[in-house]
Amino acid sequence: MATGDLTADGHARVLADGNRIPMLGLGVWQVPNGPECIDAVRWALELGYRHIDTAQAYGNEESVGRALRDSGVPRDEVFVTTKMPPGRAGRERQTLAESLRQLGMDRVDLWLVHWPPGDRARDRRTPSSARKAGPVSPAGAPAARSAMPPDGDGYRPVAAPSRCARHRARWCGRRASAAGPAW
Repeated sequence: MATGDLTADGHARVLADGNRIPMLGLGVWQVPNGPECIDAVRWALELGYRHIDTAQAYGNEESVGRALRDSGVPRDEVFVTTKMPPGRAGRERQTLAESLRQLGMDRVDLWLVHWPPGDRARDRRTPSSARKAGPVSPAGAPAARSAMPPDGDGYRPVAAPSRCARHRARWCGRRASAAGPAW
């Protein structure tokens, strides 16, 4: 399958590195850490959701991890995305270690730069640096302001920004262009 292809069952898209990201996911932006977030994630998993999207800046990674552990759904059946806060470029290992500790996990499936700050050259290195740290599968940049060419390590974003990310970028007055196929 090519990058961006839909799987035969229609439940996932193929990323540039061959991993698959479920089409249906629960995002927990603005869901407070604690029982509300734990319940939301647990209920989503009970309903069949297999992608949970959080971010260090949301402050609820701990609840996401707890809900996943308490759900009884095997970790390898759930695609977990988290994001590095703006301005943390250069501190990738520390930032990722903090997220993994909060999540109570030894890896995440997708680690993104959350709204990259203005230093584009440094921003491009961040995902590939994290990947070298080990406990992350693909890494990329959502809602990037422009398509990013590969850096010296051959990094390219793993997928086009989601429809939601493109909408959010337009809403914020920024132009997001896809680095891959538009979905």
